[in-house]
Amino acid sequence: MGITLITDSTCDLSPAFLAERNILFAPLKVLFKDGEYIDKVDLTNTAFYEKMRSSETLPTTSQVNPNEFYEIFSEELQKGNQIIGVFLSSELSGTYNSAVVAKEMLNSDLIFLIDSRTASFSLGLMVMRLYDLIQEGNDAATIMAKKDDLVASAQLYGMLDTLDNLHKGGRLSAGATALGKMLNIKPIIEVQEGQVNVAHKARGSRKGIAWMIDQLENDYPMREIPDIAIANADAPELAETLKRELLMRFKIERIYDVEVGAVIGTHTGEGVVGIAYFK
Repeated sequence: MGITLITDSTCDLSPAFLAERNILFAPLKVLFKDGEYIDKVDLTNTAFYEKMRSSETLPTTSQVNPNEFYEIFSEELQKGNQIIGVFLSSELSGTYNSAVVAKEMLNSDLIFLIDSRTASFSLGLMVMRLYDLIQEGNDAATIMAKKDDLVASAQLYGMLDTLDNLHKGGRLSAGATALGKMLNIKPIIEVQEGQVNVAHKARGSRKGIAWMIDQLENDYPMREIPDIAIANADAPELAETLKRELLMRFKIERIYDVEVGAVIGTHTGEGVVGIAYFK
């Protein structure tokens, strides 16, 4: 009996990357005024940021519904596979709860679900840790016994470049947005207890990158890191700067380069760079 790994599109690993490893994903949806788009299926990251740039209002996003999970799960069970599903934090989306409903509808003990309590490239890194455990020949019970440690140790830092999306989304006043722009404030967000918080406010990108690297060094004082995700939202040059800084300071076995996609990018805006790792 094989194990099928399933996640959702907010992991921000590319469909081609996932397909090469036979990892399935359930896409969330992004709604602009001109219509609904399926994340990673009929809306590329480049097209999304172009559309958002020209839109006066932010798009909205919608979760995966239980019926979609029911179909995915049913097909894999019919193949004789067990399922391990890991999804966007239940504090940020109803996607995980939709998966729970689908499991209950199927009444199957061959489906194992994980609330990642994180998002985006941190979820992507968790997906890859689970993938490695499956490839090593671990059974589902053994892998699920490790899930709490994975969830508890996941760390994400993302430096925002623009405050416009926070303002458009009603999370920041016009005055605070204007002041932040004037002072060149770059908020650095993290996900703690499943929710997004501001971890630090840097004056400029270089100081923001330095702060994130300092946090990483606090968690890895020996400067040897097994795996890390480096992400950007339509900011590849800044991501390369971050990568160079990391490689000068740390010995890293494996780096995953990730593009922040439409669902997460709706809330963070363009220009984000960040890192995800396990403490």
